[in-house]
Amino acid sequence: MDFQLTAEQKRIVETLDELGRKEFAPKAARWDENHEYPWENLHLLRELGFLGMTIPEAYGGQGRPLLDAILAIETAAKYCGVTARILVETNMGALGCVMAYGTEEQRKLVAHRILEEGDKPAIGMTEPEAGTALTDLRATAEKRGDRYVVNGMKCWITGGTISVTNLIFARFIEDGQDRGIGGVLVDKGTPGFTFGTVEKAMGLRGIPEAELIFEDCEIPAENVVVQGEGSEGFKKLMYGYNGQRVGASAVALGLAQGAHDLAVAWMKKREAFGRPISDFQGLQWIMAEGEVHLNAARLLIYRAACNARMLPNNVMLPYMDEASMAKYYTGHVALEVVSESLQMHGAYGYSQSLPLERMFRDVRMFQIGGGTSQAQLNMLARSVFKRKFGFRKEA
Repeated sequence: MDFQLTAEQKRIVETLDELGRKEFAPKAARWDENHEYPWENLHLLRELGFLGMTIPEAYGGQGRPLLDAILAIETAAKYCGVTARILVETNMGALGCVMAYGTEEQRKLVAHRILEEGDKPAIGMTEPEAGTALTDLRATAEKRGDRYVVNGMKCWITGGTISVTNLIFARFIEDGQDRGIGGVLVDKGTPGFTFGTVEKAMGLRGIPEAELIFEDCEIPAENVVVQGEGSEGFKKLMYGYNGQRVGASAVALGLAQGAHDLAVAWMKKREAFGRPISDFQGLQWIMAEGEVHLNAARLLIYRAACNARMLPNNVMLPYMDEASMAKYYTGHVALEVVSESLQMHGAYGYSQSLPLERMFRDVRMFQIGGGTSQAQLNMLARSVFKRKFGFRKEA
């Protein structure tokens, strides 16, 4: 077991670190204040080859392992959480599902859009009545001849209004029968596909969280990525989503590391009672404990990435348990580390003159989005007790 990064991985970290300090950090407040998508950062990332790092070489990508993308995400998040989320969406998530289960044409299309156009594929999962209880979703994809007609609404879709490619989870209806949940690609601009409310979120404001509305939206049968196959289609989609969870964990880790670094630098120069506040043991212990939390979270995330299992078409994605552990633990400790880092700055940390208050708002999402902390524990409990637990009200 080797905990050392390769020379190439170190280059990724060093490049993103320099880019973060020079380009991302100075503009991060602008994206937040104006609810503005960081197109400038996206173009830089695309030019430098950080979009689609995990896309196989056969489709124009670099075919890098998941860990390389995680390193890029973590480093970028130290300076701008929104920019790091773009790296998640262009290296895993919907991309992983399409690469694993999609057709050859779908894989080529999505790869081209990411690598050449800077598209950030979106996953349309959540609905007003189907969040944690995702199998309650009501959106449908009804087969009519050689086409499917999509109806329903999605909410809190990251990148809604921005993403050209949208992987929509829906119930497949054929001959009036519910065939189970599957996934279809619906492009922005398709007739019958419109947008509703764009949420005014607490943090990560530079990337929209939008409602997607489908009203008799027709798509060709070749847009089906995963068929509704009883429970099998849903399982396949969720296998693909494990990569998204590990990527989200890396964003939370990067935000926390960035806040921690700011606090350390501040404490060395900020004086109280005639000495730097880093001299006080009580504060030292808080920061030392944060260091332990950060490294523990990092090990969980890196393990999940390195242990990724082989799915169809040579796609490597994490196991559910390891992804859930990484997401639960990192979401919990990242919020604590950012909060304590803000505390070290006193009133200045609470001010918008420093990035701590924004980082605090940003990191809070990672106990909610992509599966709440409590949902992660529920899934892990199944492994602990080797059984499934029912949460639905009995009839």
